[in-house]
Amino acid sequence: MRVRYPCLFRMLNKSPPLKEIMQRLFTSAISFFSGIRSIVLMVFGIVFLVCAGMALYDAATLWQARDWPSVAARVDQCSMNMRYSKQDSWWEVSAAFSYGDDFARHHQETWTPPDTPRYGRHPDPVISDSEQNALAKRFCDKAAAEGLRVSPDHPWMAWRSEAVARGEWNANFVMIAVCGLGAVILIALGVSLWPGREAAVKSASRKKRTQVARKKV
Repeated sequence: MRVRYPCLFRMLNKSPPLKEIMQRLFTSAISFFSGIRSIVLMVFGIVFLVCAGMALYDAATLWQARDWPSVAARVDQCSMNMRYSKQDSWWEVSAAFSYGDDFARHHQETWTPPDTPRYGRHPDPVISDSEQNALAKRFCDKAAAEGLRVSPDHPWMAWRSEAVARGEWNANFVMIAVCGLGAVILIALGVSLWPGREAAVKSASRKKRTQVARKKV
């Protein structure tokens, strides 16, 4: 039988079979999604690393604030939000302070008062607006009465005097440890799962063994 298009026939014979093409596409898809997975893990690791850095900064400035002078402060705005765990719930206070000459500088801080009421759950407590307003006034009036610790070199850096006196910088070490450990685990996992890394490591090990063998010879 005579072939009318010998060039086309030879190209079809040389082209890879469909099964090989599908395997290549499947391998490329797996590598792509593996790369996306590694990137997502490393991004979350970087977020945890930023969290650890912020906690370390707060702990360091709280430690330094022990030597800062105390200044009078005024509470401009105060609000409370309920925070929940599996067992109980409590109040978290957010307040905006004014301080300095003519109260021209501003500072905002969020904290959990040490004497905040603890409520059981299941069912959640029902708290009236009057009770909530009374608690907010008590907590914020106390913070305003104790004033702020302000850095003499950087007047824009301030902390509540109560936070400094209670040594709240110790609590930041828990956040530093959790976020730092999470960052190390996530980044290391993302790097280890990066597509092609295992093959690259094996290739590098093979080259080292070859170089060592040549030196011995």
